[in-house]
Parts: sequence; structure tokens; C-alpha cells
Amino acid sequence: MTYSIEELIYALYHFPLALTAPFISWYFFFGLSERDYLGSGLIIAIPYFFLIFSTGIFGRISDKIGSKNLVLISLAALSVSFLCYFIIQEKILFFLLYIGFNIVISAFIPAFNRLMSFYSEEIRAEKFGRLGMTASAGFFIGSIFASWVFMQNPSGNVTETFRFMFPIAMIIAFFTFVLATKLRDVVPFQSQEEDSLDVQIISLPENNTQLDIKASMKPVFVLLVIVTLINISSSSYTNFFTIFVQDELKQDISFIAVANSIATLFGVLATYLVGKIANMFEKKYFISIATVVYTLFPLSIYIFRDPSFIFLVYCLPFYSILFVIAPIVISENSVETERGRAMGLYVGSQYAGLMIGTLGGAVLASITSLVSYNFLVGTFIGFLGIMISVFLYNGSFEE
Repeated sequence: MTYSIEELIYALYHFPLALTAPFISWYFFFGLSERDYLGSGLIIAIPYFFLIFSTGIFGRISDKIGSKNLVLISLAALSVSFLCYFIIQEKILFFLLYIGFNIVISAFIPAFNRLMSFYSEEIRAEKFGRLGMTASAGFFIGSIFASWVFMQNPSGNVTETFRFMFPIAMIIAFFTFVLATKLRDVVPFQSQEEDSLDVQIISLPENNTQLDIKASMKPVFVLLVIVTLINISSSSYTNFFTIFVQDELKQDISFIAVANSIATLFGVLATYLVGKIANMFEKKYFISIATVVYTLFPLSIYIFRDPSFIFLVYCLPFYSILFVIAPIVISENSVETERGRAMGLYVGSQYAGLMIGTLGGAVLASITSLVSYNFLVGTFIGFLGIMISVFLYNGSFEE
């Protein structure tokens, strides 16, 4: 199996994130709030607020200037951010830089998804499936490497061990930036005479410009509501899952590290398979299945408190379905000149769900002093997603 430059870039983009995300998203912020649920939830949610808007803006900009430039800018910011995180230890300044850098880095996903969306409909699903496969592979290798580093220093300072990851992440991110200079961008409506080494037209859908934009975008808007609800549901408990494992299940932190590694390994296969079969069935069935599994996951954890069962369920790569299907639906139901904007709104809806769910989960955990009830709330919100996918998403295709 050969891999394209896009797939290699996507894998390398996720590798340094797997190295550093556990420190930034939990250990640092939970420590910054002095181990307070509500405080840590607010701190985690603040960056999400800015990313809701930045992804939409960058998605629109990619429609104007192309995807390659934004991909390069975001990767450059990613590399520099790791250097700053390594050097700066003052917590407030670290947090402010974290927000600023992530606003710029947020351009990567909508710009990259837009670039991939211009592949022909026959191979687009497989392309997004292979992207998910390489992203999972990047996360898996990064998680394994991080676990290995911790095993070398099991009794050491957790914060200092995580800081060791930043220089490595910076080097990987810089190499990804250099590799991205070889990308061939996609500019809709450009003639072949205007084509250059850096710009390429890839099988644009015929007669796409004649579609009624409002009608064609209806499935996208319904999908964005579903995506938002799913992310509200999952973030209401996932951002506190480490504490749940430690305080309520009485398990070591390695429980999460191993489960994450296995989940990403399974995700390599799952995303590839979803991409392979995506064109065999109507997309609405995939969306409905995604809402069901994201509802059953927190419900099963709330009912069954057995660590072995939870470990098994946590290892299942639920994210694989929407990772592949959502950008395909957006590609099929948006015109070329609005493709980046639609991708930006998609990523923004994810961040909106993450922000709302994190804040809601923090408030609930603060009131109850337990994370267990967050799973029950996540189940209820997931059920709303099922209802919308069944009754509204089906109807969006009737016109």
C-alpha cells in the first residue's frame, strides 16, 4: 500500500499532538485551577470559544486564497508553539500563548479538508478514510512513544517529563511544515493554462455551480447540529475521564494511556474500512449509527462500573464514523466556492460542542463531586442527537 504526501502530512501533524495533548489539556490546566473541577473546565473551555470562530474564518479564507498557504501557516505556528511551551513556564503567559497559537493552528483542519474535498466523488470517501487511518496511526505512534518515555522515568516529576516532549514535537512539526511545501493546491474554476506546479485542479463535480446553495447546504446544517450535540455529549465526561479512572475506578493513569493506544490502533483499521464502504450505503445510515454508539458508550459506563468492561469499551474507535463521513457529506452538499467555509463551520461546530460540554460537565462534577453523573447527562444529550438524525436528517434529502 502506497501513501500520498497528504496522508503522510496528516499523520505527522497528529504525532506531536499525541505527545503533548495530555499535558496541556489536563495536567497543566487542572494544576492551573488548583485541582478544581469548575476552574479547570472554564480554563479548558476558553480556547474552544476562540476556535469556534477562527475555524469558520480560516475556512472562508481558504476559499479565497487556497488551502496550501493556510496549511503552511498553521504548521509553522505549530512548530513555534512547542518551542515557546518548552521555554516558558509562567502559567498565565503559557495559557495566553496557548490560546493565540491555537487560533492560528486551527486553520489546518478546515483548509486541509477543503483541499481533500476536491478529489472526485468515486475516490473521495476512500481518501478521507485513509486520512483517518493515517491520523490514527500518528496518534498511536505518538501515544506509544509518550508511554515509553514515562516508563523510563516512572517515579519522576510528571510535568518535567511532559516538558521533555516539546522539543521532539517541535522537530516533527517543522519537518511536517517542510513536507507541506510540496502540496499541490486546488483552486476552483482555474483554467489549465493558469495551472502551475503549486496549483492543480482535481476532478471538480460537474454542474456543481448550478446547485441551489441553500437547498444543497441543508444536509450540512443538520449535520452540524448533530456534530455539536455529539461533542457536547462526549466532552461532558471525556475531559474528566482521567479523574474518574483515578478517583472512582481506583485505577492507575496507565489505564488511559494503554486504552488510548489500543483505540488509535483500532482506529487505523476502522477509518480505512469506513472509507472503503462509505459509497455502498446512504450516508444517513452512518450518521444514525454514530449517534447511537455515542449514546450507548456513556450509558454503558454509568451502568457497568467494572474497569475491565470500561477499558474494553473505551478502546473502541467510535470517532472513526464521523471522521470520514462528515467531510464527505459536506463535500457532496456544498459548492466549490463555499467548500472551505463549510469545512470551517464543521470544525467550529465541534469546538462549540466541546466548549459547552466541558463547561456543563465541570459544573455538574463540581456540584456532585463525582464524574459518574456526567455519563448519564452525556447519554441524554446523545439521545437528542439520535432523534435529530432520525427525524430531521432523513427529511433533508427529500427535496
